Amino acid sequence: MKTSIKSTVYLLATCSILLLGNCKKNLGSLKPPPTVDSAIVNAMYPASVTTYPGETKYEYDKDNHLVNYSRDSTVIVNIGANQVDQNVNEYTTNSNGQSVLYHVSTTSFVYNMVGQPNTSVNIYNTAPTQVTYTYFDKDIKSGITQSRPGGQLQFENNKDGLPVKEISSDGGGYNYDFTYDSNGNMQKVEFVHLSGPRAGAVYGRVTITSLDDKHSPFSAVKGYWVASFPQSYQSDYALAFCKNNPKQIISESYDTTKGAFVVYQQDDFSYVYNDKGYPTQIIINTTYYNATTTQGVVTTYNYTYK
Repeated sequence: MKTSIKSTVYLLATCSILLLGNCKKNLGSLKPPPTVDSAIVNAMYPASVTTYPGETKYEYDKDNHLVNYSRDSTVIVNIGANQVDQNVNEYTTNSNGQSVLYHVSTTSFVYNMVGQPNTSVNIYNTAPTQVTYTYFDKDIKSGITQSRPGGQLQFENNKDGLPVKEISSDGGGYNYDFTYDSNGNMQKVEFVHLSGPRAGAVYGRVTITSLDDKHSPFSAVKGYWVASFPQSYQSDYALAFCKNNPKQIISESYDTTKGAFVVYQQDDFSYVYNDKGYPTQIIINTTYYNATTTQGVVTTYNYTYK
């Protein structure tokens, strides 16, 4: 069973036609070709990911902005310039044995900048510094939708538009602190309680110990960390905040009895890549540790791209 830790990066798209130049020019007069970032020329965008128990499909607009992803007909995420709606469809079986939609739960995330609540932010080109989320429950039979207040979070971002701190809106909540390496890959995220006996101290952390030198699946998808927020599992953090692919992730929690951090999960990754250096298969070997036993689980993800 997966252990949830809580319930961008950049679109690389250009045209290589400038490299072609004018083939009829005298070779002696040709200027050296411009330097081209291979990551831009070779940019790919996930079209589908399959794993147990199903398939997730991704849709993009003409500018390769991610606008929708869905897992079968049960989870549908719609992405706009400043709003992300996560919809969970629930089905029942009628008297004829047919599967019928009866309820939709939606969590709606609206993004803007701190101090500018009425100003829209475009998540595809600007990292938001605030999000307000609201819950909606729709009964299909009656057509009635009820809303419930959610909360508000703020972000402090670095020059690359990646969060270095996620801050809860209430003073007794939590902070999530992110650190990155020189290539813009997340190295660590630490979880800090702001209340209780260890207020202000780290109670858990996830560390990426090593990475490969290939493209992460969503590394070309602009605004992906926002579109996929909130990240829940260790691999979600790697997909959202890493340009390359992790080889290993270590998860630790603070043990008050021992007065030290203890490892509760280790994820080891292996990959099959396509000719452009994107993973077409990711195998995660997860080991869970507790006081008396160790349990291992292997999960395989198969990617296609556009």
